[in-house]
Amino acid sequence: MKLKSFFAGTVEAALGLAREELGEEAVLVESRKAPPEAQHLGQYEVVVAALDPREAEKVSAAGPRSAEGPKEPPEAKGLERELAQLRREMERLRSAVWQSGVGTRGAAALAGGREALGTLLEAGLDPPLAHEIAACVEARRLGDPLVGGDSLQAGAGRLPDWRPLLKLELERRIHADPLLGRPEAALAAAALVGPPGSGKTTTLVKLAVRLGLEKRRPVRIVSMDNYRVAGSEPLRTYAAILGVGFRCADSAAALRQALAEASSKDLVLIDTPGFAPGDAEAAAELAEILRSYPEVEVHLTLAATTRNADLTCAVDRFERFRPSKLLFTRLDEATSFGPAFSEAVRTAKPVSFLAGGQRIPEDLEEAGRERLIGLLLG
Repeated sequence: MKLKSFFAGTVEAALGLAREELGEEAVLVESRKAPPEAQHLGQYEVVVAALDPREAEKVSAAGPRSAEGPKEPPEAKGLERELAQLRREMERLRSAVWQSGVGTRGAAALAGGREALGTLLEAGLDPPLAHEIAACVEARRLGDPLVGGDSLQAGAGRLPDWRPLLKLELERRIHADPLLGRPEAALAAAALVGPPGSGKTTTLVKLAVRLGLEKRRPVRIVSMDNYRVAGSEPLRTYAAILGVGFRCADSAAALRQALAEASSKDLVLIDTPGFAPGDAEAAAELAEILRSYPEVEVHLTLAATTRNADLTCAVDRFERFRPSKLLFTRLDEATSFGPAFSEAVRTAKPVSFLAGGQRIPEDLEEAGRERLIGLLLG
């Protein structure tokens, strides 16, 4: 990753220079007034990030990942996460730049942004994010180079419809990755963590059937729920019914043994207790254990029925587990997917699976961009 400054009379012009030199993948990091010693180069400075050519080759060589395809190098995955965070900062900056001039635009230009904003707020999206996306939709309609709007103009003096532009903006922010296990690990292992009542155990059983038994893949279930009396018993019963391996791991050593017993063909699914805000000490202890096994991919399991503020608190509370993906449950009970969508965008974490209902495994589906946007917009 390299950073470079560009100077011009306006922010838009400086960004144009950056695009010409670094390409469309360049990401805005910061825009500001040029310092006095650089005023002769232009009134405004933009700092842009772009992948080093060698790093870009690594990401390109990794290609699209599939369950059977080549494994993605760990460094490429790290670069993707870094780019996602940088893009998120770019969205905030460009929204602020665009909204700062909102009073100078005509009513026709602003109409699309207002319509988009109303749609997003009605869908339950977090208000600041809704305003940001609506501002970018408006910018695209007017061909702002900050968002690559030139290629989307309707022509003949007409502004393009705001609806496909809204979908485009949503697609740029949401990601899906419906796979279990880290691509660089020799063993496919995933742990579900989350608040009480988020549906971890039922979802884990659905995953065992859908991704294990239906594909004739050996499954091993590990329960680390030793914080409740007989907390692992329901899962033990499920494992017996399904005819899959089961182990209760109440320590780091027991988890190590469970992982050591699994072969490279096995799918290891780890269940954990639901931690409430008052269970910080117990949560920290288990998080430390899981962090010591980098081959275990952590999916943060959240109920889609949770309101915005509570969902944000839950996500931040479980960050100690370093989850790499989000998994949303109770879709059948949710009246709005806005809070869940907002958290996926805020954290820049991909969504892995969606669950709703008690049927096993029917009420489970792989997450996808189209589906996530469909849930948001109804």
